[in-house]
Amino acid sequence: MPQKYKVFLDNNWVLFSNIPNSIRASQQQSKNKQKHKFASLQELHLELKKSGNLHIQSLDPRQAMIDFFQTFKFVRTAGALVQNEAMDQYLWMHRFGHLDLPKGKIEKGETELEAAIREVQEETGLEGSLTSEKKLGLTYHVYEMNGKSYFKENHWFKFKYYGADTLKPQIEEGIDAVFWLSANEWNARLNECYIGLKELLESTC
Repeated sequence: MPQKYKVFLDNNWVLFSNIPNSIRASQQQSKNKQKHKFASLQELHLELKKSGNLHIQSLDPRQAMIDFFQTFKFVRTAGALVQNEAMDQYLWMHRFGHLDLPKGKIEKGETELEAAIREVQEETGLEGSLTSEKKLGLTYHVYEMNGKSYFKENHWFKFKYYGADTLKPQIEEGIDAVFWLSANEWNARLNECYIGLKELLESTC
């Protein structure tokens, strides 16, 4: 069964797949870099800047991805695209200069779904009923904070919302605005999103 995982670093990426020759320009890079381990985000950034995006081919691409980023701290988060059926609009936020969806770290003992519901409520002030419609998929990215390199796996859901709560951004999490957008409005603004989220929504919504 075809499998692929794309891990983003800004606008660059490392693709792990069991699909031969899916990116022809990266075939030689795949052979050369498959055994390489990067000790830090800075090392990876320099490699991507020099060589371009990487494609790592493996019979087990998920394990290859985990091995590739084994020196990074692994973090799991969950979040959601929330649709208000009464208004036919979707819940969005502005965070760190990007159009974004609510998401946050999965706490010990929580399922991905439980974490997504909690994070939507905490980050946006939404308290009405949330119903899970489907799981949208996963996105991956790497980043650096306080001198440490992190590898993040993000679980995304689509929720239906019933209620009329007042929105309140969680400012301490870097959120400066929370608002509703129609499908046409947010589709027209996808370039303001992080690229991993943009690709996910383009392929699932």
